[in-house]
Amino acid sequence: MYTISKVPEGIILTCKKCTHIESVSQFSLSLGSQRTQAARAMQTHFRDNHKAGLLGLLPKKYEVLASAAVSRHAWVCDR
Repeated sequence: MYTISKVPEGIILTCKKCTHIESVSQFSLSLGSQRTQAARAMQTHFRDNHKAGLLGLLPKKYEVLASAAVSRHAWVCDR
């Protein structure tokens, strides 16, 4: 989904499908980990701009495992 690079200005996350970047330094330390905030922003970008659902965020080899896990936990609520 994205790559992480260390540049003189700090750490940047770059989308693998386009030229979008998130710079870790642009996020506020008062809101928690800057790297986590940048990763969350990149995930949001990827989902919104590249039409990827939850399974689209996972590497291909995990899609089958995730799909099986979701179907195993499908519950029916009887009242």
